[in-house]
Amino acid sequence: MRKLNILFLDWRLSRSLTESALSSELNSSVFNLTKLLKEQLRNNDDLGKEMMKLLEGGELLTTEIIGRFISRNLKTINGDIILLEYPRTLEQYDGLRKVLKNDNIEFENIWYFKQREPNQFMKEHFENPKEKQLIDKYGLEIIEKWETEFKKRREQIIEIQNVSDKTKWKIIEMDYVADLSVEYIKQRIKDCT
Repeated sequence: MRKLNILFLDWRLSRSLTESALSSELNSSVFNLTKLLKEQLRNNDDLGKEMMKLLEGGELLTTEIIGRFISRNLKTINGDIILLEYPRTLEQYDGLRKVLKNDNIEFENIWYFKQREPNQFMKEHFENPKEKQLIDKYGLEIIEKWETEFKKRREQIIEIQNVSDKTKWKIIEMDYVADLSVEYIKQRIKDCT
């Protein structure tokens, strides 16, 4: 039976490095829902048209239509899967569980890379010369946006954590690392298992 893992990250942790490390360690394919949805919207098939009709009408994609999309795309992937940054709501979480059950895919773990000290992380992050240039250019609005997005993301994750099986969660606390690497993340993953 194929297995699916979910990857959640606190705001501003490196998704590309983390997904690469976790994919390698779990020998799993990455399922980037956001990227695949964008590609689907360019398709002229029935599902793509249905999605575009909703979006053009000012509506969000429903959990049901996202579930159909996920199910269809999971069938094209051989082996185990890592689903990136989805679900974001309890309704989506329940929808995903139904899709996995219907498609005979085992829900293995939820990996949550969490900032150990968010305020310290943010301070050190914005002292980084590249990020400091953004503050110099755009002002403190960037920090306010960071704080808002961080809080929103963490609330979404906690909400899902509260209704899911606690034994499925693999929480890895991260400190700010100036030269973050795949090898460093792989070691953190090994430490967690």
